[in-house]
Amino acid sequence: MTSGNDLHTNVRTSDVKLQEEKRRLALLEESLCRSNALTSGMVATLDNFERKLKSLDELVTPVYEATNELRLLLNNVDQSLSLVDSVLHYYDICGELTQTVSSGPGGDLTDYLAELDRLEDAVKYFKRVTAVAERERVTQLYDVGRKRLVDETDKLILRYANPLSSKEIMELCEAASTGTHIDIHSMQEADMATLRAIIEWFSSHGFRQGLIDSYATKRGTMIRRSIQLLEEHLRKTSIRRGSTNLLSASPNISQHGYSGSHTLRKQGGKLGEMGRRLIRSPAAPTLPRGINASLSSSISAIDDGMTFESSDDRDTANYKYLLDAFIALLQRDRDLLNYVFPKELQSLVFTKLIELPLVYMREEAQSLCESIERLPHKLDTGKFAVYGIFSILKWFLKSRPTFSKLYQESDIARRQQFTTLSATFEQSAVACLRGILDEVRLDTSPPSQGGNVHPLTSHVLAFMEGLLAYEDTATIIASIYVEQEQGTSNIAPSGTEKGLYDLGTYFTQLVRWLHTSLAKKTDGYPSRHDTTIRAIFLLNNVNYLLKRLENSPILVIIQRCQSDLKCKYEDDFQMSLKDYTKCYTPLIIAIQQMLEYDNVNRLSDGKLRDRDREQLKESFASINSAIDNLRQQCQEYIVSDVGLRDRLRNEGKKLILEMYKTYYTKFANKDFTRHREKYIRYDPTVLELTIDNFFEHRL
Repeated sequence: MTSGNDLHTNVRTSDVKLQEEKRRLALLEESLCRSNALTSGMVATLDNFERKLKSLDELVTPVYEATNELRLLLNNVDQSLSLVDSVLHYYDICGELTQTVSSGPGGDLTDYLAELDRLEDAVKYFKRVTAVAERERVTQLYDVGRKRLVDETDKLILRYANPLSSKEIMELCEAASTGTHIDIHSMQEADMATLRAIIEWFSSHGFRQGLIDSYATKRGTMIRRSIQLLEEHLRKTSIRRGSTNLLSASPNISQHGYSGSHTLRKQGGKLGEMGRRLIRSPAAPTLPRGINASLSSSISAIDDGMTFESSDDRDTANYKYLLDAFIALLQRDRDLLNYVFPKELQSLVFTKLIELPLVYMREEAQSLCESIERLPHKLDTGKFAVYGIFSILKWFLKSRPTFSKLYQESDIARRQQFTTLSATFEQSAVACLRGILDEVRLDTSPPSQGGNVHPLTSHVLAFMEGLLAYEDTATIIASIYVEQEQGTSNIAPSGTEKGLYDLGTYFTQLVRWLHTSLAKKTDGYPSRHDTTIRAIFLLNNVNYLLKRLENSPILVIIQRCQSDLKCKYEDDFQMSLKDYTKCYTPLIIAIQQMLEYDNVNRLSDGKLRDRDREQLKESFASINSAIDNLRQQCQEYIVSDVGLRDRLRNEGKKLILEMYKTYYTKFANKDFTRHREKYIRYDPTVLELTIDNFFEHRL
């Protein structure tokens, strides 16, 4: 029963759903019919609108096309009118601008440059057409305008191109050395702006080279003339070769030499580490014995009078001042270029600007170097001029950073302009070094009186010591000299060690030729058979050389290339010392002969035989004569060095005193004469005192 009810319920539910779906279907069918009716109506409406729109298009399109044609025709008319106006402007521009362009820029540069631009456009136009006459008129007026600009530029440049007086240059150099800025004939800002505007206009229009040449030539001429005025002022107010004249005033100085320590005390510049060790105390050098008081006072007077002068020659000191002025003037113009010229043109202008003053500086350098190279006695009175060359080279060495600042980093090649100056002095310095070697090698001066130290020895040592004040440049020049002598060339710059080695090589050659020359001079003594004077001469000079080299940086430098040089000269000293002691030979022979006679004949302590008495008389007479000759000889010799003098005396006493004491003790008390004072003139004490008075030379 329950299942039958459920089935009946399900059937009724299904019928209800079926009726609902039928109702919905009827609604859909009704909606579809209405939609179809609306669609048909819409299609009919659209078809009607399309027909109307098509007919409208057929009416509007011809009107639109006609309007476009009219607009195009209007544009063509406007362009034709503009072209006609512009062409007519080109034909009228000459008459319009002739007065303005011909009168120059005046005070309105901007408008003037604009008018020139209009003229340039006209020139370009007429170059494209066949109107020859108009082209020539416009071109001519354009050239006139450019010429007026050039004239304006020249006027501005010349306004500030008056050369500086010597006083103004000195003030400029002083300001540059202290880092201060002074305005001397400085260009006004308005003029700099005008000049820069003109230069930029010319550069942008392709006419820059002529303007660069004009500017550089006028400014370069101004710098050159300024330096010339300074050179004339320095020449008038300076004592030409003052140091040389002072030293050559007294001929006695050349005869007796001049101490290297005096030279070092006059060095104007700061000595290097090695050079500073050369300076000795004022008490160290001693004048050769025999120089009188008047000569000593003359040397003192000269020493006092030369305090105003450094070791540099006056002419070379003047040239260094010219170099300072040259750099100060270039720096001044370099700063001006920063305001006047665009950056890309500054180096080009500066390179051109420097040519004229650089040519003048080269000419002065060449003239100075040639005059120094022609100087005689470069080792003595002319050495100050030689030192001057080294001081100029030292200036170039210290000024390298300044040269770098004058040029931009991209202008490394152009910096070589300045190397032509330094190269002139480098070659001259090498020539002077070679000339000094020749002076030593070919020196024909006679040997010193009394075997004293020869001036050549003191001059050589003083020159070497003075050269160390310029150690940095001296090593460079020595390397160039050695390379030329050996026929080699180093592309890479020489190192410090190589430079010192080459300087040692040159010093070694100088000392060798000195020794060779001194050895030749010994033949110049009148008594060719007197070996003692030769020995004294060599002893004096070798001793002087060794003492000056002792603890000297010169010896340290020389030992880099010849370590045994000191030992060699010490051996030469010993050989000369041995030759000197031969002067005691006659006395030794007389003593030995008498001692041998006594050994053979056994002299009696009592009464002597006649022949024994005669033998003793002859022996004492020979000894007296030998001592007299020896004393007279040694009084004529000059030994300036106290230590050497004492050593020679001690060598003599060591050689003869003990032998003479034996002789005197054995024979002086013999009864061989009634005139003892005639034969026995020297007891051992008197002989020792006599030897102690050797070399006490007096004029």
